[in-house]
Amino acid sequence: MERGLMMSDQFIRNYQARDLPAVRTIYGDDEFARPDLLRKYPRMEEYLTDEVTHYYIHFEPESVFVAEMQGKIVGALLGAVNTSRREHFYASRVKPYLLTRCLSGAYGWPAWYQAILRTDLAGRGVQPPPVDLTQYPAHLHIGLLPDWRRKGIGTALMAAFADYLHSKGIPGYHLYVSSFHPLGLAFYRKLGLDDLGQINWRFHTGYKWITVTEFVFGEKIAALHENSFH
Repeated sequence: MERGLMMSDQFIRNYQARDLPAVRTIYGDDEFARPDLLRKYPRMEEYLTDEVTHYYIHFEPESVFVAEMQGKIVGALLGAVNTSRREHFYASRVKPYLLTRCLSGAYGWPAWYQAILRTDLAGRGVQPPPVDLTQYPAHLHIGLLPDWRRKGIGTALMAAFADYLHSKGIPGYHLYVSSFHPLGLAFYRKLGLDDLGQINWRFHTGYKWITVTEFVFGEKIAALHENSFH
C-alpha cells in the first residue's frame, strides 16, 4: 500500500519506478565533497549516482521516500531497515556491479577514480564509531535539490521514514554526515538526534588531501512516538 503525507502543497510518498530519473539527479551532484573533480569529469556523476542509489532502488525500494512539490520530485530519502543486510548486499552485489561498469567504460575513462581509491586506501584500518544495531538497525540518506532546502522537506521525509519504521517494529535508525556537508550537519543537530560518536579520516578531493570529520547520529523510534503523545 502506498504511503503518502500531505504537508501544505508538499507531498511525501513512497518511491515509484517513474521517479528514478529525478532521484538519480538528486544524488548525482557532488557539490560538497569533490565539486571541482565533478566539473572536470562530468560522467563521474553517473558513478556517484549508482554508488549511492543502486542498493536502495533495486534491492529495497519499499524503504525509499520522495518529496513531490508542484509535480516535481525535489527530495528523496534512501532508507534501509537492516543495515547489516545492506552492507552484505553492497559488498556482494553493488561493488562488483560498479567495477564491471567502470571496466566497461560506462562512466567514461575514470581518471577521477584515483581520488576515490586513495581515500579508500587511506581509510583502511580506520574504524567508525560502533553503532548498536540492536537499537539503531536502520539507516538513511537524505538528498534535496539546492533550491528546496530549508523548507521543512528534510524533516517531513524523516518523519515519514520514522512512521514507516514504527509500523514495522524497527526500534531506531542511524545516519552519517561529514564535516564537508555543513548544512546537513546543522540540520541533524537541530533535530536533537542522539550523538553516537565521530571519527576523523583523510579524504582526497582529486587535487589535495583534507581531514574530514564523520559524525554519527541516531534516533530511537519508540521514544520518538512516546514523546509525540505528551
